[in-house]
Amino acid sequence: MGRRVQLVCLANSRKGGDRCIAGMELGTKNWIRPISRRFSEAVSEVERRYSDGAEPRVLDVVSMRLSGTKPDGFQCENWLLDPVVQWEREGRINWGELCRLEQRPSGLWINGYHSWGGVNNKIPTTREDEVSDSLNLIRVDSVDIKRVESKLFAHFEYMGTDYALNVTDPRYEETATAGGLARRRLGESFITVSLGKDWHGYLYKFAAAIIERKNTDSGGGR
Repeated sequence: MGRRVQLVCLANSRKGGDRCIAGMELGTKNWIRPISRRFSEAVSEVERRYSDGAEPRVLDVVSMRLSGTKPDGFQCENWLLDPVVQWEREGRINWGELCRLEQRPSGLWINGYHSWGGVNNKIPTTREDEVSDSLNLIRVDSVDIKRVESKLFAHFEYMGTDYALNVTDPRYEETATAGGLARRRLGESFITVSLGKDWHGYLYKFAAAIIERKNTDSGGGR
C-alpha cells in the first residue's frame, strides 16, 4: 500500500549512471532507500528531480510517495518509489538536528576482509546470513580522502577499528576529477555507510555520503 513520507536525505550517491538515494523518515528515524522497478533499482534524474529541476541534496527534507516495501535480504530498507509523483523539497536540517539521527553500532557489520586499496570494506557472501541491515549513519573525528589511481577511499577510525571504504559521494568524486585531488583531510564528519549487494562473491561497504561539520549549518555538538 502506497504512502507519502518525509525523508531526511542522507545519501545521493553514484550508482552507475544514476543514483542511490537513502535517508531517514522524520519522526520514526527509520531508514528508507527508495528504489526504481528497473533491474539496477537506481533512481534516475527524472525520478529524483524537484519541480524546479534541482537535485536533492544531502540534509534536504524530501517529500515523496512510495508504492510499497520491497526488502531484499539484508537490504530491508528498500521501498519502491512512485515515479508519477514528483519529489518536493520541504526544508533542510542543520548539524544539531543531524546529531539526533546519529547511530552508534558497535562496528560496521563484519570486519576482517579487505580489497585492493580498502580496509575492512567487504564481507564474503558466505556470511551474508549474519547481516540484517545495510545502512548506518556514524560520526567520526576525522576522515582522510585518498585517491588510489581512479578510485577514492575514505579512511577513518570507528570504534577502535580502521576502515578504508570506496567513496560514492559525487561531490567528492567531482572535486577529485576537477582538481586532481590526491589526498584531503576532513574534520569531524558524519558518514552514511551503505552495504551493497553481491559483487563477485562479496558485499562491499561504501561511503555513500560524507557530511563535514564545518560545511554544515551549526546547531549542536557531541
